[in-house]
Order: sequence, then C-alpha cells, then structure tokens
Amino acid sequence: MQVLSLVCLVVAAASTPPNVVLVSVDTLRADHLSCYGYDRDTSPNIDKFSEKSMLFSDAVCEVPLTNPSMCSMMTSQFPRLTGAVRNGLPISPDVPTVAEQFQSAGYHTFCVQSNWTLKKPLSGLGRGFDVYDDDFHKKRWGIIKAERYADEVTEIALRLLDARDKNMPLFAWIHYSDPHAPYKFHRKFAPSGRYSWLKPKRKRLRSRYDSEVAYTDHYIGKLLDALPKENTFVLFVADHGESLGEHKYIGHGRRVYQTGLRVPLIMKGPGIESGRTNAPARGIDVGTTLLGMAGLSIPPTMLGKNLLADAIEDSRVRVVETYGGAVPSLPGAKALMADRPPQLQSVLLDGWKLIVDGDKSELFNIAMDPMEEADLADQHAGKARVLRTIIEDWNKKHPRAKQSRENLSEDDMRALEALGYIE
Repeated sequence: MQVLSLVCLVVAAASTPPNVVLVSVDTLRADHLSCYGYDRDTSPNIDKFSEKSMLFSDAVCEVPLTNPSMCSMMTSQFPRLTGAVRNGLPISPDVPTVAEQFQSAGYHTFCVQSNWTLKKPLSGLGRGFDVYDDDFHKKRWGIIKAERYADEVTEIALRLLDARDKNMPLFAWIHYSDPHAPYKFHRKFAPSGRYSWLKPKRKRLRSRYDSEVAYTDHYIGKLLDALPKENTFVLFVADHGESLGEHKYIGHGRRVYQTGLRVPLIMKGPGIESGRTNAPARGIDVGTTLLGMAGLSIPPTMLGKNLLADAIEDSRVRVVETYGGAVPSLPGAKALMADRPPQLQSVLLDGWKLIVDGDKSELFNIAMDPMEEADLADQHAGKARVLRTIIEDWNKKHPRAKQSRENLSEDDMRALEALGYIE
C-alpha cells in the first residue's frame, strides 16, 4: 500500500487556490521517453520536468483510444459508464466533468485541443471550460486536417495564459497530438540520426515516431517554461500508447497489449516529493487527482483514486477494455456498433495480465515479461481462470450505460478517416 504525499494539507494551508494544469499527449508510449529508460534522447524537456516530480512507472489508460480515454480521465469514470466507448460517441450529458467542478469553484478554465475526436460535439468535453479552443483548420489544400500541430497548440496556450484573469485561479488542459500516425520526420528533431529509406521498415517507423515525440517535447518545454512558477500543479499524461510492430500490429485501439495501454504519468507541484513510484495507477485516477490538487471535493460519481492522498494497494485490480478503434461509416451501422460489447478485455493484478477475447485468452507475467512475448495461459490455467472470473465479476458490477450518439458530419467522417478510425 502506498500513500504518496500529504498534498491535501498543503492545499488547505495555502492562502490562495492553486493553479492546476493538465498537459496530455496523444499516442505517447512511456517507454519511448528518456525518463522512462529509453536509450534515445527523445524528451529532454519532459525529462527535466520529471526530475522534480513524482513519476509513475506503472500507469495504464482505460481504453487505448483517444476520446474514450480522455473522457474517462476527465470524468473519473469507466468508458462503459460515460457512454463514450469509441471515437465519435460523446459522454452522456448527465456525467459530471472535472472542468465543471473547477468552474463551479471559481476557477478560470481553458482548453486547447488538437485532435478531431476531442472536438466539443464529438466528445462532450467542452462543458465547464470558459474557453475550449478546438477551432483548428478543417481543410488544408482541400484536405481535412484532423490534427493541430504542437507549435500552434503552444502558441495558442501561451496567448490564453497571457490573456487570462490573473486574479482567478487557473485550470487549463492542453492536449498535443503529434505522435499520432501518420508519423512525420522532423529534421531538426532526430533522436535516431539522419533518416534513411535504406533502413528496415520497422526502424524507419520508429525513427519517424521518435522524431514526432522529440518535436512535441520541444514545444511542451516552451509551455512548461511559461506556466506560473508559484502555487501551480502540473499533471503530465498520455491518452494511450502505440504499437510499432509488436505483436504484428501497428497503431492503437484494437489491442490491449502494454504497448498501447501503458502511459507516462508525471506530477509536479507544492508538497509533491520528487521520485518514482510503482503504485498501480490508471486513467480514472487523473480526474480525482486534479481535483485533489486544488483541494476540491470529489463528486460521488467519480471512481478514481486521488494519487496524492489516497492509499494505493499494490494488489489493486485494474480491468481495462477496448471496443475497437474504428467508427462505422454509415449512421445506421454506427448506432448498432454503439451497443456492441467490448472487443477485448484485460485485467492486471500482482504482475499478471490476462487478455480475454471471447473464449480465447492470453496470460502474461508482465513483471518478468513486460513486452508480453510468452503466453502462459496453458502453463498457468488456474491463474487464467481466476483472472477471468475477476473480469466477469467486474462486468456485473459495472453494467454498460446507454451510449450517447452524435450525428457525424461529412467533415467529421473525413477527419476520422484521416486518423484511421473509419472501418
């Protein structure tokens, strides 16, 4: 059992409410950051930030897909309860959000978005923000631009920081999307050296991905430097990871291996001791922890732990799932898909991980085999049965809520197709 800090006492003693900033990055693997042990220099600014922060080495998202994952973080509920289980399905209107809690407490709130799936109508996450800037260009040279680049994200965030009412405490969410496919190689940001088409395909893929990470890190550094230095908490996280050829898969959303589930999670602020922890964290903890940083009450609908104050059991059960990355291309099919059960489920417990696909299953000892190369389901059939029962019990305890349905415009469909989310 771990209790990381008495931050709540620090907040209570503060004369003014603290600023709270959430910085999230799309499709960012923890093991491709230098501070998580990567052998390439992809993240000098995030590394510097982590040196005076608490770094979580064992954090996983709820669903390896942008909209469901971020909706879960911003509501502290499982995707099956928010109604947002796939891209294109927003959270239910009656689900409270973190931003609404900050706004009600007198905070100035703003968000800078960069991924089409997180636009207000498609996600429902605009509630509670005084400014929700998701107005990036719909088309460039006649082609849908489904993402906003890191330089523009930081530029807008800095402008909003400067223009805010500095007499009010701040809650801000800035989301970067550049590591998302298709990966672009940036010549000025080349942790792997010069790009060459003569390299094997997988090495070229990693070179481009790492270049995107380094490019994003550069602009995150500019943002971090501009944030208020006093009385400010910062939580850094990714929505999900990315498979780069492992298990013969490239991308995210359709698998629940660690490459897609494990995310970086780093926190800095008054009273937070720097260091590393193996406490088992998960996506739903983000929202409650953000509120805990400000000393705000946590609504009973929120299910996550405040990672800075609550006891975290080493044997914490974490059930995660995915409903597949794609949205159906036809409105009628979309309605049908909204009600389909999860494509895959997984449970992590005490260093073990079971992946369930209908009657089939895979079992890994991720403590010994973090890349999940050796399936032990036959060898440890008893362990697999126990873990499957945990998933079944969790499903009964958390029945799926009715899914919200948002009509997708033609531009929405094209943007999601550009991101690889149309089937």
